[in-house]
Amino acid sequence: MKGRPALIFILIFVGGLVLGIAVKTLFFSDPLVEPADTENDPRTRQQLLEDADVSAEDIELVQGKQGVMTWKLLAKTAKYNQEKGLIGVEFPQLTAYFGEDRQEVYVRADRGDVDQNNDNLTLYDGVSGRLGDLALDAQFLDYVGAIDKVYLKGGVAVRRPDMTITAKAMEIDLVTRQLIAAGGVEALLAPQGLEDNPLQ
Repeated sequence: MKGRPALIFILIFVGGLVLGIAVKTLFFSDPLVEPADTENDPRTRQQLLEDADVSAEDIELVQGKQGVMTWKLLAKTAKYNQEKGLIGVEFPQLTAYFGEDRQEVYVRADRGDVDQNNDNLTLYDGVSGRLGDLALDAQFLDYVGAIDKVYLKGGVAVRRPDMTITAKAMEIDLVTRQLIAAGGVEALLAPQGLEDNPLQ
């Protein structure tokens, strides 16, 4: 009977590890690619934005559903390619609201691409932010509005007062607030807090 809690803990750990490997294989094994709109276009993202129809400084983009704002994005500069429906932004700051309690998500990065028609956006280079009591860092953040999910890639670190998780990739369901990490996952759990944690 004394070994039963340890056995349960080991089974949960192994189950989580297997699930993480499966999620990585299914969702995160593809290399990072340009947005789908540019697949059949030989021009790079930079060339598409150099051919932009509209350029602006200090802009605000707002997205909503059923009369309620779901997110807004502030950016220092923006270039819009009307043909591809692609908005390239520099120094974006995203504020989003999810769930019935309208919990706030804040993320900033050095650059990003926005597809407002499909309610999708990608932020990259120096991504950092917060989701409730979670702080996050990554190289890439993909938000898919149709399914209310965020995908983080590249040096992902998620922290809260009692936990730190690092991984190569992570999926966050914004409705259920469930996290799925994959690739080199390391977790540090400390119910008393992580004040002395070197990863903070």
